[in-house]
Amino acid sequence: MSERSERPENSAERSEHTAGEDEQSIPIDQTGTRSMLPFLAAAGIIALVVLGIVIAGLVSPAEKNVTDSDRLAVAARNLVGALAADDPLGDRIVCAGFDNDRSPVRIESEDAAPALEFVRLTDARVDGDRATATVTVRLDGTENTSTWNFTRGGNGWVVCDR
Repeated sequence: MSERSERPENSAERSEHTAGEDEQSIPIDQTGTRSMLPFLAAAGIIALVVLGIVIAGLVSPAEKNVTDSDRLAVAARNLVGALAADDPLGDRIVCAGFDNDRSPVRIESEDAAPALEFVRLTDARVDGDRATATVTVRLDGTENTSTWNFTRGGNGWVVCDR
């Protein structure tokens, strides 16, 4: 036999033959199954966190985290906002029988709405349905601080003139 007959005749056979000799097969074990356990554990932890948040929200709603001082500040802001906008003072803002002449905010000019803004509320003292606090407002650029009286009604805290 000649040397020529021992070698493959066409190029396809030649490349197949050389590729097979150069590569070594690596066995891959695919008999093991994958587990869903890590994914189920993560989903369970997420569900517990969400459940904890919901329970915490039901046990301690946000409105219970508001202090009396915060509620008094809202009442003071409501009065200052109504006066600044020249809005009528209704029962959601002031107590029944409110006298503008005894108002904690004195506005001298009735021609134009004043530049009035709420600055701060401090030293809130609550005694049942009545309260007092030191309120600072800015009227036409000048800060004025005085003691305001509040009463708790069906709609929350309102400002009183005495």
